[in-house]
Amino acid sequence: MHNIVVIGAGIVGASIAHHLSRANVNLTVIDALEGPGLGVSAASFGWITCAAGAPDLPEEVYQSRLQAIDDYERLDDEFGGQICAPSKGALVWGGNEAETLDWAQQHEARGSVVRLVNSAALAAMEPMIGDPPALAAHFPREKAVDVQDACALLTRSAYRANAQLIFGQKVFGLEVAGGRVKGVRLMDRTIAADHVVVAAGAQSPEILGEVMPDHSISMSPAALVSLRADVFGLTHIIDGDGLEIRSRRNGELIIASGVENGPEEQIKADLAQHMLAKVCRVFPAIINPRVTSVEIGRRPFLADGRPLVSSADGVEGLILAASHPGVILAPEIARRVVNIVIG
Repeated sequence: MHNIVVIGAGIVGASIAHHLSRANVNLTVIDALEGPGLGVSAASFGWITCAAGAPDLPEEVYQSRLQAIDDYERLDDEFGGQICAPSKGALVWGGNEAETLDWAQQHEARGSVVRLVNSAALAAMEPMIGDPPALAAHFPREKAVDVQDACALLTRSAYRANAQLIFGQKVFGLEVAGGRVKGVRLMDRTIAADHVVVAAGAQSPEILGEVMPDHSISMSPAALVSLRADVFGLTHIIDGDGLEIRSRRNGELIIASGVENGPEEQIKADLAQHMLAKVCRVFPAIINPRVTSVEIGRRPFLADGRPLVSSADGVEGLILAASHPGVILAPEIARRVVNIVIG
């Protein structure tokens, strides 16, 4: 029986754990934080989308994102409707009708399901939009995932299948001997393993150390702004008027944003003010909106050409699993890990 350690319980690690737990393996999941999904996954917008990306992505990349929509639909069915947040798809519009039409047509040509809606239809779909554009594109199959909640569900599933979960323990290194990985060093013990999957996001380079120096991981910051408002909710993911916003299952609104350089606390304060103003402009009838948190996460990016799942040269059994967009690609990454480990 395989002894497998998965390092990281964000969405990628949790998905890997869930998939591996269905095989006949001894599985241990380790995360330095006190629970699943508390790292960059906690700052993830969770849009399972093609619409947000360029329609001219390479065919393999675009198809992998279409596949992700199917993957999350199946996962949601498997978990009784608890993986995906309630949503009727995505509504997207550009700066003018021509831009929106071109975007919709290009995505439809690549295989996305797209429906054009006029301003009256859009107002009926999302009545709180103050000034609906003349034309929007509706992507009805696209999904939203409350990522931290999904991480908890996936790791709980692994635990119920007898996986060992270790939270709040930092990994201090990897045990390697005879050209293969032998285990994972914690502060007080070593966990023996014949396969180690490093899926720890921004912490992966430190864990890999000199064992896998050619990991090709770089970091890019992104922010997630959370808001509350009185008697307000969205039934679609919205990407328009410079705002990428949706509702969580718990009624919160979340907004995805890029991050400028500067002191983190100042960045958070500026983002809170800026996004609150945007929300009030796009949804002028909103009552008592207030920012509840601003989270900044460091997303792991792989160099062009690096596979989503890769092995270390000269170290058998050591696997790196990392990518952006990690939420979208997590089920695909998990399948690839299972194929490598189990065959």
